[in-house]
Amino acid sequence: MAKLRMGMVGCGDISDRFFRMAQNIDDAEFVATCARRMASARRKGEEYGVSAHYDSYEGMMDAEGLDAVFVTTPHSVHAEVCLAAFERGLHVLNEKPMATSLEDCHAMAHAAEEADVTFMALPYDKNGTIVTAQSLLREKYIGKITGGEACLNIPGPPRDNWYYDHSVAHGGAMLDCFVYPTGRVTALLGGASRVTGMVNTLIPQRIVGDGKRVDSDVDDNVTLVVEYLGGQHVVIRSLWGAAYAENSTTIYGREGTVIIPGDGRVILQRRDGECPIEGAEPTEWRGWSGCFSVPTISGTENMTEHFVRCIQDDQEPTCSGARTLHVHEIMFGGYESAETGQTVTLYTDYEPWHDLDQTLFDTRSEFI
Repeated sequence: MAKLRMGMVGCGDISDRFFRMAQNIDDAEFVATCARRMASARRKGEEYGVSAHYDSYEGMMDAEGLDAVFVTTPHSVHAEVCLAAFERGLHVLNEKPMATSLEDCHAMAHAAEEADVTFMALPYDKNGTIVTAQSLLREKYIGKITGGEACLNIPGPPRDNWYYDHSVAHGGAMLDCFVYPTGRVTALLGGASRVTGMVNTLIPQRIVGDGKRVDSDVDDNVTLVVEYLGGQHVVIRSLWGAAYAENSTTIYGREGTVIIPGDGRVILQRRDGECPIEGAEPTEWRGWSGCFSVPTISGTENMTEHFVRCIQDDQEPTCSGARTLHVHEIMFGGYESAETGQTVTLYTDYEPWHDLDQTLFDTRSEFI
């Protein structure tokens, strides 16, 4: 089998992880780089042994006989690059966010489906902690699901470039950080039915990592509540104003709780203080009783391995265009709700990538 020929569009720091992952994949390789400045494309290519360099993504796609494209450009460019790739029948791995408008997200998902290509839209959640947490969403472990919380809170991006410029980024904490906890929630619980929330710019005058003072006009304070058909509420938050970083997810059940603290552990808390999971060890978590650290499932693919395998096996990625479209409908619905003060109904649908018993959401048909 010939190696998949892959091109990188966008040569900033984010692209490094994909180049490194590809070095350990035998049946795929990067053959071209593209950046707005040719010097950037050349520098990144030389760093990773890629000989073809471009400052036009259309030129790269037309000249290099590519099979797939990775898109790691600033947010506002994602849609145009992805659509150009789909027009040429190329598979795409697209960095988060999917795009900077819901209309573009719909267009991208539709174009990928029409072109019959693999569209992997980050964030990617098929990792050991998520798969382990999914395995604990069983009535015998936590009872009926009753709600949840998820957050990604940080002091704020330390760089003073486009992150704080709405004309370039088209969004702040929502598009850059909020996508992660929302991705985790939907990976665990599936699609939601409604969203409401508040979004604002809390800190318009910032001191960034190097001490420079910058004016910010992007959202840096986002709190949304998503509702599931069973009536469960999940609070999702992203704040660029915390003095520390927290990247956690909690799913509440009537008899137990599944916690992803963000430190590599998965914790199961049980109301009865007993743990039925073999190999689980008692642990401390925020003073809660009955907490156990559950062995994390190993052997999951990294995102580049998953993308390559889905192309080769003609399988849908776990973060498919359809699933990530729902994540972004929640986000853009949050913007709409904050502006109008109204709850927004969610309409996009997708096939979940893990088997979650829907009776877990039925809290009203029996005494629990």
